[in-house]
Amino acid sequence: MDAKTLFVDVLYGSKLAFQSLGLVTQTTIKRRQSKSTFKKTLIQQGIPPEAANTIAKEFRNPMSEIFSILKSNAFSKRKTVK
Repeated sequence: MDAKTLFVDVLYGSKLAFQSLGLVTQTTIKRRQSKSTFKKTLIQQGIPPEAANTIAKEFRNPMSEIFSILKSNAFSKRKTVK
């Protein structure tokens, strides 16, 4: 691998890392906004605020689920086929 190819690979890898970080941040912000809107909608529909808080706490976090899937797959033992 020559120096130019290595430089281009590092450049694209860095770009991908920054884009991924931006997507994780954007997903977190959007989740908070949607959770807040969901809770406000529940309260507007007549559900008591305490119950709305309890229901909104169950609003799933997709990023933690993605990380748990990646973690479980990354550290699980692979079966070898004979």
